[in-house]
Amino acid sequence: MNIELPKKEINGLSMLISICIPQYNRIKFLLESLRIIEQQEYPHIEIIISDDCSTDETESKILGLSGDYKYRIRYSKNRTNLGYDRNLRKAISLASGEYVIIIGNDDTINPAYNLEELVQFIQMNNYPDIGFTNYIDEGDQYITKRAQETKVLGSGPEMALKYYSCFSFVGGIVIKREVFLKYDTEKYDGSIYTQIYMACMVVASGYVLFSISAPVVIKDVLHKEKDRLSYLDFIPKKWSGYKRIDGGLPSVLHVLISALKDSGTLSQNLVYKAFRKIYFTTLPYWILEYRKQGAFPAAVGIIHGMFPLTVKNREKMTGFSQLKIFSLYIGTSAGSLVFPIGLFEKIKPKLYNWIKK
Repeated sequence: MNIELPKKEINGLSMLISICIPQYNRIKFLLESLRIIEQQEYPHIEIIISDDCSTDETESKILGLSGDYKYRIRYSKNRTNLGYDRNLRKAISLASGEYVIIIGNDDTINPAYNLEELVQFIQMNNYPDIGFTNYIDEGDQYITKRAQETKVLGSGPEMALKYYSCFSFVGGIVIKREVFLKYDTEKYDGSIYTQIYMACMVVASGYVLFSISAPVVIKDVLHKEKDRLSYLDFIPKKWSGYKRIDGGLPSVLHVLISALKDSGTLSQNLVYKAFRKIYFTTLPYWILEYRKQGAFPAAVGIIHGMFPLTVKNREKMTGFSQLKIFSLYIGTSAGSLVFPIGLFEKIKPKLYNWIKK
């Protein structure tokens, strides 16, 4: 099913921005998101909703908006459940805007940010190809500063390696639609990391990356709802539930290295740098985060799961580089298990900013 609700007459700037939302159930979150998006002042917006066979009232509720909604809505319901990655790609492929902004169905566009500012930045900077924005949590109003500045960052494999983690959260990813269509692939469907692969391929291949420091996206609308789950609901907090976990980090590494390889830019040094970033920053962060949540078994479990000799792609490094990664693993793991949690909380924002620089 593919239904386009009535298009509103709009005047002003000419660039159409498509807000793409992969949808599956939780219609109350999506309706709240759409309500907030209506507060935007920029007139040239379309909403793309790709419904992955929702079993709730998604179809009737969205169609019920009819002509009352401020912006044009294009609603498409899949005949079969495609899964997250394929449905994400489907949502983008349905867009007709020059640029696409992706959000989850429980996220929204911050009404304090006028999308006209994004359009002006794009036009003034020679139409860069792909970017990411900061986002703010609806619950505690904490701003995640994955973007340190509003600027054009550059292109190439080193740039892809430096900023790949900024694409792990899908909300606030901005991409030129014609670039997406060129690099759209089913290669990592089922991984939940297709956006990382796509972004790294695009940037490593020479397309221009940019960042927006404003919190353009609000994460987790209706954050107090009881049916919202988080990672805390799935990690072991008691030793009786201990298990080896890896937090998806080996998969992220594999997707990143594969993107560099497919772009023709992979080298042994880049593989080493990718491993070093994971073991020096991401792994210790999650060890400390699990400890902060009272989940010490999970902290030990992720150390177990990230034992370097079991992580794929290590063979693409030299023997000396593998030894350095193993030494880094021992040092950061041990240090993260004893580092004071109170101090971690105090310096966490500064650490995050330093990592992203």
